[in-house]
Amino acid sequence: MSESPHRSFRLLPSEQVLWYGRPKLGVARDGFWILVPALCFAFATVVALFAGLLLVAGVPAVRSTALSAFYLVVTGIGFALAPRTLLDRCEYLVTDRNVIWKRGQLRRVLERRAITYARVHWHRSEPGVGHLELVRAVPFGPLSRKQRLVLHDVVAPDRLFALIRDAQPADFAGYGDVCLTDRLDKGERVVWGGAPLGFRLGRAELLTAAIGTLVLLIGAVYGYRTGALLMRLEAVGLPVRSATWVLLFSALAISGSVIMTVGASLLWKGIWGARADGSRTEYILTDSRVLVRRGRTELSVDRRRIVDVAEQPSTGGLSNLYLILDGPQARALDDNGALGLLSSPPRATVAPVLYEVRDRELFRRLLFPGSVPPKPVRDAA
Repeated sequence: MSESPHRSFRLLPSEQVLWYGRPKLGVARDGFWILVPALCFAFATVVALFAGLLLVAGVPAVRSTALSAFYLVVTGIGFALAPRTLLDRCEYLVTDRNVIWKRGQLRRVLERRAITYARVHWHRSEPGVGHLELVRAVPFGPLSRKQRLVLHDVVAPDRLFALIRDAQPADFAGYGDVCLTDRLDKGERVVWGGAPLGFRLGRAELLTAAIGTLVLLIGAVYGYRTGALLMRLEAVGLPVRSATWVLLFSALAISGSVIMTVGASLLWKGIWGARADGSRTEYILTDSRVLVRRGRTELSVDRRRIVDVAEQPSTGGLSNLYLILDGPQARALDDNGALGLLSSPPRATVAPVLYEVRDRELFRRLLFPGSVPPKPVRDAA
């Protein structure tokens, strides 16, 4: 940092800086920043092949088609280079009052005491690196809004969150491949643990699988009809090894492959991927927090923020437990509003929900010890 943090981050004179950091450079990008450019380049290749086909056939629409391919290439390059500006230039600061995100002149502030819960998204290939997502629950209704900060690609995000919570991290903090119970705060004690027991699939996952199946069917119909078209062209005298046939076959093959790949990916993600993540899901209740880990994502909720539990019946006599959270002038189920979670969000988002739990009464008694717990809110959906 070339200048004083009080000046660059516009701090109050009384604010004390506890931590300063930036994203770790050189790590692999998230899948979004890879898949979108790849799709743009694939579509650009298909359009360019059609432009070549039009050129060979003597159709005068070559220029507009070639420009479309050029625009797709530029879009792909833009998405590939966007993280260098949107992410790598970010700066993060933690003071005794706030968590501050800064990029250039753009600045966002989240008050530390207003943070309701946080997610840690561990990097898929870089040990000890991940995103720290800080969320503030907001009211339901006209005041409903999103309040969150995402600190991308920080080193030891769980250790940083312990600093934000004024907690003492464990010795193994910063190692995402270590068991969650071995990375609790110093002195933190586990009082309950569980995992989803049912099908480990929700409505969003089934909808994703259904969309994937539909895309696969579309791809199969597309492949059948394009194959029949190529056979008819061959039957009417178009040579198989001609430039026209090769360009047309290449364009149709690439576009069909993209459709089938997208459909298969959605189907796998909605069924097998979701069930695999569900098998790796664990719920932990400690004397100070509720922790949820699903795959590489971990959620942490301070028990003092939980004021009630809404129950939604699931299959096999199980229940989905929605944590009703409380913050300064903000009682909510999610960062989208007090009833935001009742639409069954994708489980991959790792919301403050315990899915398919059997011993819900034990969980409630342990969550609200020494007092009469609030009457459960049933049939939340």
